[in-house]
Amino acid sequence: MTHPHRVLLSLGSNADEPERLLAAARQQIAETLGPILLASREYQTEPWGTFSDTRPVNPCLNQVLLLQTTASPLRLLDTLQQIEHRLGRPAHLPEYTPDGQRLYQSRPIDLDILFYDSLILDTPRLTIPHPQIPRRHFVLRPAAEICPDFQHPLLKISLQELLNSLL
Repeated sequence: MTHPHRVLLSLGSNADEPERLLAAARQQIAETLGPILLASREYQTEPWGTFSDTRPVNPCLNQVLLLQTTASPLRLLDTLQQIEHRLGRPAHLPEYTPDGQRLYQSRPIDLDILFYDSLILDTPRLTIPHPQIPRRHFVLRPAAEICPDFQHPLLKISLQELLNSLL
């Protein structure tokens, strides 16, 4: 039997009903992957990054979960992508500006693996820890709320210290 892993997941939505979408995502995560041990508050934030949308972008609603799961990292990724698809997120390929800056798109739901225990993984499909964590206040604030002392396995500092460095 595989032992359970502790995973920090980021949930985000900038759709018209973000509360409903985050609730549906939490329910499907718990039903398919394992128990949610902790959930941060939901935080409304301004969109981060450069968007390819030509119309105004809605504010985002963000949350971080501590999940216990026996799923492998790639099975976890596949299941999260299935949940995103069921909740209305279209398949997409990343877009970039001519100078190489990533363009983001509005989306009903975005589910990201932040940490998987203290695993360090870098494959074409999945990088753990999520490489943008140190730059994203909208991820660090809810993550530090529920796991302030968790040590980033590459940076060797706590989530609270990372958050403080952005303030």
